Amino acid sequence: MLSICVVAQQYGQVISGTGLYARNLIASLVEAGHHVTVVAPEDQRPEREPDFRFVGVPAPWFSQTQARWISLSKSFSRTLVALQRRERFDLVHFTDARESLFFRSSVTTIGNVHDTYAAGVRSPAYYRERYVDWFQRWLYYRFVRLCEARALPRLDRIVGNSKHTAKKLTAEYGISPEELRVCYVCIEPSEYLSNREVHAWDTSRPPRVLFVGGNMQRKGLPTLILAASDIVRALPTTEFWVVGRDRAVPHMQELCRANGVETHFHFLGWRSHSEVVQMYAEADVFVMPSLEEALGVTFLEAMASGVPSIGTRVGGIPELIDHGHNGLLIDPEEPRALAEALVRLLKSQDLQLRIVEGGFETVERFTVEDMMRCTHQVYEELTAS
Repeated sequence: MLSICVVAQQYGQVISGTGLYARNLIASLVEAGHHVTVVAPEDQRPEREPDFRFVGVPAPWFSQTQARWISLSKSFSRTLVALQRRERFDLVHFTDARESLFFRSSVTTIGNVHDTYAAGVRSPAYYRERYVDWFQRWLYYRFVRLCEARALPRLDRIVGNSKHTAKKLTAEYGISPEELRVCYVCIEPSEYLSNREVHAWDTSRPPRVLFVGGNMQRKGLPTLILAASDIVRALPTTEFWVVGRDRAVPHMQELCRANGVETHFHFLGWRSHSEVVQMYAEADVFVMPSLEEALGVTFLEAMASGVPSIGTRVGGIPELIDHGHNGLLIDPEEPRALAEALVRLLKSQDLQLRIVEGGFETVERFTVEDMMRCTHQVYEELTAS
């Protein structure tokens, strides 16, 4: 058995795929009998006494934004140095590789990469056309790119969440394929089916379209809003549920008003993981028309819940969605194509059921057991020598 230190920005509150990965990773390592120490922000401490040692660090600055990792990386480094004065870890595993930025140690270190928006940073003009916060976003992505270029090569192994992510890291940062592994971020399918009884739209009530995610502009919520008028024209009672926390929400609400669909959109804010699981169970279609996406674990959650999904042909999404089999794919920034796909899906029970069945088949290949089999292979590679 190994002594493993897992460094995680999220645990008690899952707000993204990174947090879901950390929670599943830690639970699986404990179950496998490893000695696990978790270093995470104090506000992420579990409510009940855990089966592992929890070491808290101060809550991050910018805690409501993606930039929370910056201050965390400094806190994590100080805490890890102090811990290593008293004990020896076989592995230190950063669930977000960027957070290893200030860490220096001879201990074997692994980091996960969950997104590629910084590696593929574009011109200011691209962001100006698509984002309200375009200038801050462009500056932030440039800063993250510099940090990743510095931090990632120092890791003993980098674990990408998709083949797309691995290719991007090699192309943009020159990371050797020998130093990269792909371990898909997976889910536990049984967790999602427990609340689901009906797998096709119940026509006695309004159809419910679910969107889940922060960073709503990048995940394509404007495309869904622009598509909504055509959708409502075909299916007048359609409801759109938007789950997530984002400073751009007021702008998204204004876009709804400008397009005359504000009464159909319900902005529900952040919800706990258990609440989101219940929302999947009550939804009829899951939509995330992302402009960029390294993988999109929410598609797996929707599939496991028996909810047909619509995504875009970008990043790692096509590694999960096989068009027409377990979901539908459209090109990004195509509101009309999204409206046509969604209306077609809601009006065809045969298509819904076929996609749901395809989704069930897919999630059986993306389970936590598969994720951990891959993770343990990486551990064995690094500890065998």
